[in-house]
Amino acid sequence: MLCSFVACIDEGGNAIEGAGANFVRIPAGSKEINIAGLDAVAGNVKYSLMEVLRDANSQASLSAASDVKLKLDNSLITAYNTAHNTTLIPLEGGYTLESLDLKFASGEFSKKIFLNLDPSKLDLSKKYALGIAFESATGGFTPVPSLSKALFNVVIKNQWDGRYQAVGVFTHPTAGPRDIDEIKDFVTSGARSVEGNLGDLGGAGYRMNLVINADNTVTIQAKGVTPNIDQSYGPNIYDPVTKSFKLHYSYNVAAPRIIQETITLK
Repeated sequence: MLCSFVACIDEGGNAIEGAGANFVRIPAGSKEINIAGLDAVAGNVKYSLMEVLRDANSQASLSAASDVKLKLDNSLITAYNTAHNTTLIPLEGGYTLESLDLKFASGEFSKKIFLNLDPSKLDLSKKYALGIAFESATGGFTPVPSLSKALFNVVIKNQWDGRYQAVGVFTHPTAGPRDIDEIKDFVTSGARSVEGNLGDLGGAGYRMNLVINADNTVTIQAKGVTPNIDQSYGPNIYDPVTKSFKLHYSYNVAAPRIIQETITLK
């Protein structure tokens, strides 16, 4: 039987049975924030969110049962927003966590927590998060301070969310044309929209929001430091067969920078 059994080591390299403390920990707590990505489908989805482990200092400690309780902690979301100037909000929409009250049986060292929700009931324009922390533990187990809490960014992805290959031409009014050939990530920004880099200027903060209309035409909106968008060069469309955006647009009205690119899902 697999077990999580941690013993202290003496100077001769031998394990000391029963030495040291008994710990519980959340491995996901090693990251400042974790991404929980779910597809925007209708109906309940069961998602494996996180794992809780207990490390025993002896076989006797591992053989003892213990109760470990966790709680939602919105202060983790607030602290992250303050540190990174983000707008994460607590997850809403009738979700359940299964379960925050963990009962470790004799010899059991690992428990998983599952998130249950209907992604189609969430507002995809919002940025959701879950903060989870230990509340209590019995059986002589204590939380590892650095692994006692975890923050999750719950991302609901629409069908256009993904990694794309972009090819095309960027024409500068004085420097002339240059080729575009790069990989771009477009992320869900709404029920029918994704946001990603504009032309080959993503590294400079130029972004665009692509709204896919019901007839598969695309409305291009300025994001990031992009001052404006003129898409009259068009047509701008999404091809559902090839899963590609075919775009022809410009920015900077006084001296247009004209971009023509095809962006295809990899």
